Amino acid sequence: MTAVEPTTNPETRSRREVLCGLMVALVAPGALVAACSDSSPSGSTGTTTTGTTTAAGTSGAAGSTALATLADVPQGSGKIVTGTPKGALVLVRPTADTVRAFDAACPHQGTTVRAPVNGTITCPNHGSTFDGATGALKGGPATTGLKEVPVKIEGDKIVLA
Repeated sequence: MTAVEPTTNPETRSRREVLCGLMVALVAPGALVAACSDSSPSGSTGTTTTGTTTAAGTSGAAGSTALATLADVPQGSGKIVTGTPKGALVLVRPTADTVRAFDAACPHQGTTVRAPVNGTITCPNHGSTFDGATGALKGGPATTGLKEVPVKIEGDKIVLA
């Protein structure tokens, strides 16, 4: 095999070539992040069962910041909520009058899990699965379930307990 010689001697590069190379190095990582990011819209247009919502910042009856409304989390469903004081959370509503929240970071490597689908919360990175009502581990590589975060219902709002 033969080595490929560079076409430009590094010691004779112009200032323009160096600056252009630096600009490419600085801009390219941003383009890579944009290209690799999830292009789906925040929240969903037809249903609220699998979207992501940013905490609204509205106050509940006791002055707590609302994470979501009950209407945002239909019974038997769930939703990812970001921007909360506890970080990203998975809100689930197993029954009409029960709401639970779990840290949305997969215990395996910290990737944000997806909202429950058909009763199962899934990590998109390595496929760990968790019970959509309890956060219990269903399948690895994670070795523990999702960490529960205390929440309560105040009127029609779900707030941190």
